[in-house]
Amino acid sequence: MNAQIRALIAQHEQKGDFTHVAPTEEMLASAQRLLSVTIPQQFVDYLAEYSHGGVGGIEILGVGLDESMAFLEVYCLDCDTGEVVSWSQADGVLPGYPSFDDFLLQDLEDAIENL
Repeated sequence: MNAQIRALIAQHEQKGDFTHVAPTEEMLASAQRLLSVTIPQQFVDYLAEYSHGGVGGIEILGVGLDESMAFLEVYCLDCDTGEVVSWSQADGVLPGYPSFDDFLLQDLEDAIENL
């Protein structure tokens, strides 16, 4: 995870915004095995440092069972490509951000701007 993201979170985080309970290596391995994916390193780094939560009204949840997707708000982390895409039943998968860090940085900046 890049330094700009860490700095924004450090500047705006309030007590209770994140759980800060990192998943164990066994938990990550189990999730990847059950989902048949490799979780991108940027998201693993986020989980290790912040786990669950967000600032300014955004919230990063974790992984879910939908082929190669890990769910991030209304966006999905495509574990095959590392891209963050949007998905809806009507439109299917739509382009979003080239990486988890790009998604998180933009989302944090937008949320902080609206505080």
